[in-house]
Amino acid sequence: MHGLASDRLYGIFATDETQLQNSRGNPEVGRGLAFQREPFSAGDTMTDQGSSRPSDASIDKRFATSVLHGLSMRPRRIASKWLYDDEGARLFEEIVASPAYYVPRAEKAILSEYAAEISGAVGRGLGLLELGSGASSKVRILLDQLESLRCYVPVEISEAQLLEAAEEIRRDYPHLPVFPIVADFTERFDLPRAAGEGPLMVFFPGSTLCNMLPGDSVAFLRRMREVVGPAGFFLAGVDLKKDEETMLRAYNDPGGPIWRFNLNILERLNRELGCELDPAAFRHEAIYNREAGRIEAAIYPNADQTMALDGGQFVLPEGEPIVLEYSHKYRIEEFQALAREAGWLPREAWTDRDRLFSVHLLAS
Repeated sequence: MHGLASDRLYGIFATDETQLQNSRGNPEVGRGLAFQREPFSAGDTMTDQGSSRPSDASIDKRFATSVLHGLSMRPRRIASKWLYDDEGARLFEEIVASPAYYVPRAEKAILSEYAAEISGAVGRGLGLLELGSGASSKVRILLDQLESLRCYVPVEISEAQLLEAAEEIRRDYPHLPVFPIVADFTERFDLPRAAGEGPLMVFFPGSTLCNMLPGDSVAFLRRMREVVGPAGFFLAGVDLKKDEETMLRAYNDPGGPIWRFNLNILERLNRELGCELDPAAFRHEAIYNREAGRIEAAIYPNADQTMALDGGQFVLPEGEPIVLEYSHKYRIEEFQALAREAGWLPREAWTDRDRLFSVHLLAS
């Protein structure tokens, strides 16, 4: 779960339409991930807090287009980046606090134990770019250890959460320049000049990278290698393969925060797109696909539903899934092979003591 709401292991299982298809080896995949080490683009707006964000109208259009595309596929799908409206971000904080959801606790334990080692490995004077920053919680462990940081650039799709977290970081680290960016990090956005004035490290916690299909992970990692340049680093959380009971317990919670988090997409569809759905007529369920090595989470109509969208209607048959999320699980050597395929040099991998989770440092 797309830190604590930066634990977006639950956040970007299928981040956009290209990631809804297995695309290993397809050079077209990932072209939307065109980050630029330049000033903010003319298509963005600057707030007085120094953040960049797309217009509300452009978000609504992309949301409608994405939903139309996903519901036309089989199985039907909705890109899970759309789960993160302000209410979704709030609900995700509840997921992170739930006892069965091991990711944030395991990852924080790793970072707390090895932050000084990470700092020694990456050196001084970095710019730090965090993708899916959420509440900017775990990054504080790094901020306390990394030496002479040049700037911190949190990127988050939930504007309210981003701006609140950025203000707290500014207050607690008064000498650190902070440049929050409201953006879907799977799409193009521009970095502030300060990020391009020296070496850069991308921090991607919470296993969000595992939410992408393996081919899309490779494409994403290639893009990130272009972003950080020849002397950069990538620090990522990666969920490990483990017993199925532990995994399924983390993703199935009838009536609990995971259930409410996923069903909240129906409230957003009604509010923003006028879809006229009854959230009480759906349920959430997650399964483990052994062959693909991933958790697959979906919502299911409990009876046939009719959904209004863009002047037309979709029939959603009883029991037919609408897939929201994938979460691939890796062995350490499997993920390192993906990183090498994308041109990265794996430098180190750390695990918690129960070997539930891992943090990988890659060098460009």
